[in-house]
Amino acid sequence: MQPAKITLLSQRDDRVVALLHYIVMWMMSGYLLADMLSGVSLIYLGLDLKVSLIYKTPLFGLLLVLIGRYQFKLMLAIISVIMVLMIGPVASYFSVLKISLLFADFAYVVKIVMPMTVLAYFYVMSQLAPEWALKWAKRILWCGFFALLVNFMFGALGFGKATYNVGGEQEGAGSTGFMMAGNELGATYLLLFGFALHYAWNHKSLMFFSALAFTTVLCGVLVATKTTMLASLILIFMIPIVNERANLYRLTWLKIKIIIPVLIITIVLVVMIVEILESVGLWERMLWFYQKRGVIMIIWSNRDQFIIDMMQVYIHQSSLFEQFFGQGISIGLKQLVGKGSVEVDIVDSLIWFGFLGALFCSSFYILLLSYSAKLARLPDSQYAPCVFLVNSLLMLLSILSGHIWMSGTIGIVVGVLNSLLWFELKKSSSLSIRCA
Repeated sequence: MQPAKITLLSQRDDRVVALLHYIVMWMMSGYLLADMLSGVSLIYLGLDLKVSLIYKTPLFGLLLVLIGRYQFKLMLAIISVIMVLMIGPVASYFSVLKISLLFADFAYVVKIVMPMTVLAYFYVMSQLAPEWALKWAKRILWCGFFALLVNFMFGALGFGKATYNVGGEQEGAGSTGFMMAGNELGATYLLLFGFALHYAWNHKSLMFFSALAFTTVLCGVLVATKTTMLASLILIFMIPIVNERANLYRLTWLKIKIIIPVLIITIVLVVMIVEILESVGLWERMLWFYQKRGVIMIIWSNRDQFIIDMMQVYIHQSSLFEQFFGQGISIGLKQLVGKGSVEVDIVDSLIWFGFLGALFCSSFYILLLSYSAKLARLPDSQYAPCVFLVNSLLMLLSILSGHIWMSGTIGIVVGVLNSLLWFELKKSSSLSIRCA
């Protein structure tokens, strides 16, 4: 770090604060390893040692402290968001008197604000030590990428957790490695492999990009979820397209040349998906659901019915206070099956944290999407095309499969990836000043 760029209280404070910054950066670089250790303890020891929780709680606290040291109002704003989102769950606690539900609600709130906390931290650092912060932002993303690559390698060797159980506990199809949350892993895979492919397209040879694209597809097929398999296909063909920048929304020869391979690979991938679904016994079930309720049922995997049932509870069995401020996951106690989630982020944020929570969450991600879309069209944009593509896909996944806005696995890298926009904005502002 460059102390001359940061206002410090004393020489001793200089060393302590610099050390805290490095600790935070290293912790963000290695947090996926903590998630993997949690999986190892659960799969092979049968114990939930809460490694991930123990790891991320002090990280979140350190981020708040460091933000507050330089911009106290920004730290207070984050704390205020937490307090507002907890109004409904706290009020609900006095009705149900289940402290475990309250702790779970608080954990979800922290997961919601983690991306914006990381984003705020890098905003502060982009003002104080931009080169240092940018270097670490990219290092965190690369560390996450290689951590997932190692996780997939273990999964391919037969270690870890199967994506689908087939016939019994000892048989399975697909693998999430040591990561327990399959949907969250898929979204994290999309982000980190998208970043790596973007780098390869812009800075490496076509052969290197092709090799990485092949690896991306293999990892997607290994996990064997709809998210990872489709994400791998979308990433390898959309990365070149979004990197056309100023020509992003125009028909070009590159887009035309991509159409034929896309059609061929799409057909191959559909065949592979069908074979995988048949091997895990899901194909006949999907056909039955298709004949009964159509494509929406297949895409949403019965979530459409969950949404209808839960919205009935939200509208007819919840007070105006609960509709506005939420009532946490205890809303599941009002439903016969006791399911408090529909796994669609906008709906979950609405029923858990009310209209206020849904408005806040959706506004945050829409703003990220709009800023990245605007910057992606700049001719000299370096990171924005990748950020825009990933934000678009994550927004889509938040609607189709959920586990994005309230994910402990992807939250940190969402904040880090979008923090690259601060450096993009800083660069474009400097260019505008020089041109003027």
